[in-house]
Amino acid sequence: MAAPPSSASAGDVAPLTAQIADYACAMADRRLGARSLEIVRLGFTDAGAVLLAGLDEPVTRVMQRLVRHDPGTPAGSRMLLSRERVGAAQAALVNAVAAHAVDWDDYAYSNHPSAVLVPTLLAAGDAVGAGGARLAAAYVAGYEVWGNLMRREADHLHSKGWHPTAVLGPVAAAVAAGMIYRLTASEMRDAIALSASLAGGVMANFGTMAKPVHAGRAAHAGIQAATWAQGGLQAGNTTLESPLGLMRALSPAGRVDLKTPFPSVDDPPLIDRLALNIKKYPTVGASQRVIDSILFYLARHPVDAHQVVRAIPRISEKFAAVMPFHAPRTALEAKFSLEFVVAASLLRGKVGLAELSDAFVTSEPVQALMRKVDIEITTESDPGYPNAAPFDVVRLQMADGRELRTDEIHRATGHADAPLQDGQLWTKFAQCADTARVPEALARRLFDALQNIDAWRDTEDLPALA
Repeated sequence: MAAPPSSASAGDVAPLTAQIADYACAMADRRLGARSLEIVRLGFTDAGAVLLAGLDEPVTRVMQRLVRHDPGTPAGSRMLLSRERVGAAQAALVNAVAAHAVDWDDYAYSNHPSAVLVPTLLAAGDAVGAGGARLAAAYVAGYEVWGNLMRREADHLHSKGWHPTAVLGPVAAAVAAGMIYRLTASEMRDAIALSASLAGGVMANFGTMAKPVHAGRAAHAGIQAATWAQGGLQAGNTTLESPLGLMRALSPAGRVDLKTPFPSVDDPPLIDRLALNIKKYPTVGASQRVIDSILFYLARHPVDAHQVVRAIPRISEKFAAVMPFHAPRTALEAKFSLEFVVAASLLRGKVGLAELSDAFVTSEPVQALMRKVDIEITTESDPGYPNAAPFDVVRLQMADGRELRTDEIHRATGHADAPLQDGQLWTKFAQCADTARVPEALARRLFDALQNIDAWRDTEDLPALA
């Protein structure tokens, strides 16, 4: 979709801001197809799971405490699935932080759509009493806008320093919230334009509390932009596509496609084709294939990790760019460290929340094995998965002179092309709920409700935590 570098003026580009506003208004009461609904249910359920997993994370508690000092008005939206209510934007902020806190949330087109969209929609839905069908349509619209904008860029936003979830998520959240608030086309255009001025988030904050705040701020900005626009705050008509607008400002080399018109509601939806990638492991998406590669191999051929003298994972240049921590000292850094996931996989035979602790990361066996990891980067690319190599694999050089080669993984477990099997989504949900000490009966009620989100009369159909 990307076009070559151009000095095009605003008159040479598609009126994206206005087209997206018209699209969102047309989607407000759109009846979704079966495939789209399937993905919506998956996104809401997985986001609910990882929100539970993030309830007791330090960043969640910090943000919750800060919001209690400035709860917003009116206080009509639930915070952290409890009965405590704050303003919609504040609820979206805290809930999205929790959903992204353990980095176990789903991803698509190198972004984290559900961790932003689901908290946005639940908060906005609480505020106005929206039904499930309306929430589902708004999720699809937010996904479509986000994915379309991301796929217009030919170059790698991460490598430029932008975190796409933080800089494009606000636009998608504004569209989704605007649909719940039933904005007019002109109000929706203003909300989109305002969200572009509220966007921001850089890769330098990966491995810190600020990273999950990127998702929280995206959700907060979306609701704020929608409510401001509904209140009469006006903004630019061409804020996305302008030569001085968001898309060109973000573009690493100016090769962003601003000429292709935005699709209509009658075009095949992007969500049906790209769907969602559900993470099996609570680490960055770029690490998932390497973990599968090692664990699948170990299940058939046990390896004594202490006999490994060198481990050589082979990954793409773009995957390597989002795992910058080569000697992590905290669990937050370890989530973005290929060296860590290789060491944890070999030493524990699993990578779960138990492995994502500061004590385990800093333990001598882990630190010693991480020093034996040498990353091999390839420029080869998978046409169907452009940021990835054709496959990920690890070579293990052993003390006795043997070299072992783990499984070649083309799609990680949970990827849209290798979806979770029956029961695996509930297994993840139950594990997340157990982390939050949610009783199994309530966890099952939450799971079942999220699996039927499109049938809700309103958001009160989602059970509340004690």
